[in-house]
Amino acid sequence: MASRQKNSSERIASGRNANQFVVFAIFIAGMVFALPTMLVLTLGLLPTLVALVVDLNPRKYAARAVGFLNIAGSLPFLFKLWFGAHSLVGAMKILTDVFAWLVIYSAAAMGWLIYMGMPQVAGFLMELNASRQIRRIDARRSALVREWGEDIALGG
Repeated sequence: MASRQKNSSERIASGRNANQFVVFAIFIAGMVFALPTMLVLTLGLLPTLVALVVDLNPRKYAARAVGFLNIAGSLPFLFKLWFGAHSLVGAMKILTDVFAWLVIYSAAAMGWLIYMGMPQVAGFLMELNASRQIRRIDARRSALVREWGEDIALGG
């Protein structure tokens, strides 16, 4: 049993190392072949990196919410770079544009708001569902009391 757990933990650790190597290899390849894109992405996705570091949950829900919206906020400027002048000058125009920073980081902030607000929204919806269910059960109980009489409600 102990050897099975050891093998499982070794596989998880080796999987993490493989994932880190793949990410590092993609980053290096991107820096070599698409430097302007990688500059915009690296600086634009800093909130996602922070979410990855700060999020202690193994499933990284905060990093997912922030990352997806951060990428969505970065895409218009990446398209502008890709379909315009894909050069360091084009990347610097984007990186020195205050509006670009506002859009990219505001999208990441929306990711944080979604991550922090969803538990309250889910709790509110569950509370609504529970109160609706209580009303339905009370209505059913009242119908049974009318049909069978008050003695059934008192347990006697």
